[in-house]
Amino acid sequence: MNKRKLLSLLFFSLVIATLSHLFFLQQWMEGSYMAGPNDGLNQMLPFKQLIYENYTSGNFFYSLEFGFGGGFFGQLGYYFSTNLFFILTIIVVYLLEVLHIIDSPDVLFWAQATIFTSIIRMSLVIIATTMVFRYFSIRTIPAFIGASLYGASVIYFRHVTYWEFFADAFLFVPLLVFGIEKIIREQKPGWFIIAIAAIIFNNFYFAFINLLFVGIYILIRWFIPLQKKETSKLQQIKQFGISGLLGFGIGSIAFVPTIYAYFQNYRPAFNQERPPIDFSDNMLLDSRTFLLSTVVVLFLFVFSLYKHHLFRFFAALTLLFILFHFSPFMGSVFNGFSAPRHRFEYLGFFVAGGMVAAGIQLKDYIKRRHILISILLAVLAYGAFALLDQSYAIRTIFDQYMLVQTIIVIGAFVFISAYKRKIWLSACVIVLLANAGMMNTYQFDKLYKGGEVEKTTKEYILSGGYHSSEQQKLINRIQQQDKSFFRIDWKGTDDRNNVPIIQDFNGTSVYSSILNRNVLFWYYEKLEIDMKQESISRYSGFGNRANLYSLLRGKYIITQKEPDRNIPYGFKPYMESENYQVYRNTNTLPFARTSSQIYNEESMEDRSMVEREHAMLKGIILPNVQTDHPTLTALPNLMDQAEVEAVGGTYENGQLHITSETGGININLSSLPKEANDLYVSFHLKNNVKEAPWFPLHVNDFRTSRKSRESFYRTGKNDITIRVPKNQQMAIRVPEGSYTLNDLELYHQDYSVLDQAAQQRNGQPQKVSVNGNDITIQLNNEQNDQFLTIPVPYEKGWHVKVNGETKDIRRANYAFLGVELEKGENTISFTYYPPYFKFLVITFLLSLFLSIGWMIQKRKRPVSDVLTGRLRMR
Repeated sequence: MNKRKLLSLLFFSLVIATLSHLFFLQQWMEGSYMAGPNDGLNQMLPFKQLIYENYTSGNFFYSLEFGFGGGFFGQLGYYFSTNLFFILTIIVVYLLEVLHIIDSPDVLFWAQATIFTSIIRMSLVIIATTMVFRYFSIRTIPAFIGASLYGASVIYFRHVTYWEFFADAFLFVPLLVFGIEKIIREQKPGWFIIAIAAIIFNNFYFAFINLLFVGIYILIRWFIPLQKKETSKLQQIKQFGISGLLGFGIGSIAFVPTIYAYFQNYRPAFNQERPPIDFSDNMLLDSRTFLLSTVVVLFLFVFSLYKHHLFRFFAALTLLFILFHFSPFMGSVFNGFSAPRHRFEYLGFFVAGGMVAAGIQLKDYIKRRHILISILLAVLAYGAFALLDQSYAIRTIFDQYMLVQTIIVIGAFVFISAYKRKIWLSACVIVLLANAGMMNTYQFDKLYKGGEVEKTTKEYILSGGYHSSEQQKLINRIQQQDKSFFRIDWKGTDDRNNVPIIQDFNGTSVYSSILNRNVLFWYYEKLEIDMKQESISRYSGFGNRANLYSLLRGKYIITQKEPDRNIPYGFKPYMESENYQVYRNTNTLPFARTSSQIYNEESMEDRSMVEREHAMLKGIILPNVQTDHPTLTALPNLMDQAEVEAVGGTYENGQLHITSETGGININLSSLPKEANDLYVSFHLKNNVKEAPWFPLHVNDFRTSRKSRESFYRTGKNDITIRVPKNQQMAIRVPEGSYTLNDLELYHQDYSVLDQAAQQRNGQPQKVSVNGNDITIQLNNEQNDQFLTIPVPYEKGWHVKVNGETKDIRRANYAFLGVELEKGENTISFTYYPPYFKFLVITFLLSLFLSIGWMIQKRKRPVSDVLTGRLRMR
């Protein structure tokens, strides 16, 4: 392709991408942005901001703003930390910032930039795909038409809007196909190595999907050869195997930490049915993920083209992915055998685009009767989908447009096989314009209105519901007055768990698909901390439990000004603004806590949650240690002196049946210990009806919620502990329904152990330095304490030295870092690098050098049967 054609391709790719984004461009000008109101605002924008700030400051691996702290390089590899397109975006944005063309980016900047990065990404997709289709000996215009149908597809816009990093998978499919074809046609493995390395590095999740596609593509390719002479299958297997290993070795430097983080996450097993076939989705008229362009449907019915190898190849793949679309089982397979998901369907659009490109290339072989048969069958198919879909009706502008564009594209299809260039070229332009129109109406109806993207506005982003200037100024005031390490519990208006990332402070919450399982089980099982909503992929706050605030340096709570706030013990008013109140913890404990009172983790299994908190305050809990069993006062279970009565239903033998709108049980106590400040009530609660929806749960004034047992986002943990202010009556309330409610325990909390720990404050003065992935502590261990623990989560990748000597990292207090101390002066250095990082650097360099050497050797060695790349058009 000469320079003129390349510039034309670049220009027209930008034109198609821009036309396809016209609706969101208009909304951008009006202050409304291309980001979903849930994951878009809560994950995509905050994670971009977190990664940008850390990468541009030279910190690539760990951040204490990511929840309690986390190796974001691995845990955010599913999102943007290893995303090649976003890394290029960071470079460009940073240059613009350094040159003072833009101010320092914030979440509003990333919201505003999404539309432009999306246009650029789509343009690159169209350009790359056009070039690959041309390698199949398809002329430029047909190749461009097919590439545009792939790039400008409904699933692209759905991905960008809700989970933007999903859309980057579009970039690698043409590169991968090109690499496969270079081996099959020319025995040249270089591009396949590059493709595998890029895919493996970029995102482990889509690497899995793309590698499944590789297997499917090669298998179909073997059954439908496209050239007279192709590399032998045995030779192909050798080259695919070797180049695949080399590509994996190059990409492993990012892949291994991210896949390790994935396996260290926790999600309950998916045990619901995955039927092989489900035809409920209307892919011709109303699908949210796999809405096929009319021209694709028309070409599928041009049976005369199936005798041509190239068309038959892409058509076979298209039909296969249509079948996959209607198979929940295959949706589960592509989602790692978990819940069925339709994230793989961009592959279907790619092969459908290839089929259309091949069809237009072969237009001279299409007879008039073939066109008439195709149109007739297509009309029947549309009619069948309209009649069989009982929920379908022409209600919205999208439905109306789909009807109109179908007629227009059918009309244009009649002229695609015309001999005159102007006629068939005009027909192709109409197809592209109709597709762009479909994308814009889809954006309006399915995303902006149906998906509530209209809520993502500049006004909202700068409001108190997300990130107001008043909130940020209050955070800044706290940080200016307190230079120590502390955490803020921000009790926002709508429970956005990534607020610490948005507002740049060390917080007590996070929302991400991949988290540290040690922390998750600290919440779910070890301490049963209620987060005010049951949901995987997040943790938040401490359930208003004062001991946990103090143990983890939870020093401040920010709330909206409201009367009768249930503030934990020991917190006092500290500062305020017009709408918000800050409370300060008067019982904060040192960052580094030392002790020789060691409690064996296994011995805590039969202890109450209050007693476990006391053990962490008195000493340190460690697994698999021999101890002298230090004293830990057992607390009485107040249920032994309580009466339980049913309210609004019946309660017998652990079964609760509520017949009123709301009901439950009252736990009545005749008296309380005089020293009690709070009560901790623990119980097992499960909705007996598996299909029942989520339900609210109230314990006195404490409100939380539980997921449906069919929800993909349930924790699967039904043991609950709630802290409430002392009261002689505990009222547990749930909606009408049938529940299992048993294992009731009730303990009092007087905070004497916390008061004693706060007064002691470990005695030894300490100096703490926290810098990215390095934490340094200097202290004098005069009391000869045996172990030290810090409120930073334990995970593989941490290394520690005490006075220059490498020590073993210990998992302390169920989920945090610990280490054995020496007597006297101690300098403790904790350093984090992704797991196996040194080995992976060596693997990366070795694989890179071997790949370069192999490609040079292949260039030097003449190949007698190097193929021309021309197709058999028969």
